[in-house]
Amino acid sequence: MGPSGTWSGRAPVRARRCCPERTANWRPGGSATLAEERSAARRPADPAANWSGHWWCTPVHSRLAATTRALPGLGAVGLALVEDGSDWTKARCQPVSPRPAARACEITGPDGWAQLAARYPLDVTRSRRHDWWRVTGWTGTWLIPDYTAVAADYDAIHLTVLGYLTTAGRDLPAGDARTMLAGWDPDTTYWLTDCLAPAGPATCWEQLDDHPVRWIRAADG
Repeated sequence: MGPSGTWSGRAPVRARRCCPERTANWRPGGSATLAEERSAARRPADPAANWSGHWWCTPVHSRLAATTRALPGLGAVGLALVEDGSDWTKARCQPVSPRPAARACEITGPDGWAQLAARYPLDVTRSRRHDWWRVTGWTGTWLIPDYTAVAADYDAIHLTVLGYLTTAGRDLPAGDARTMLAGWDPDTTYWLTDCLAPAGPATCWEQLDDHPVRWIRAADG
């Protein structure tokens, strides 16, 4: 699923279906995380060692749906607001809508992210130690949110543009540990439960280097 359209709603929680096979990849017992931690256990304990691991804090490899709002003339904000660029030049944007009772945890600044990691802690020190130390100098425990645990209370996590600008790349206290927002694109929402439905036809987009936002509708090119 590519970058998608507008989401809305923060109504009270009702029954919802989680995506356990996807969020479980980020649990200690999940196959992807387990392999990652086994590999990381053999890495040097010295954070200054010449070693690199995983940078991001997002569930990007879990195949969870990720959306951004749509703007006039741009299929999705996610086409333009990307922390780490890639070489893809074509995109297909599918507008979606969540069910009315969907509940989102909205991250608007550093406190919101720190509180989320402290409330649903997942220790990722071994796999993040070296890269995050180079940015922050912190040598202790690193946490990110356990997204499977978050899914018990929320359908989605939305990072606002302001939240990104004030939070990304900072080491933030989370109890006795620290956490960092890394690799999460501005305005992106990760959906932890299966509560989205198509809300219109998909549109195709192409990237142009000389265009103000670098993306145009394929049919308009």
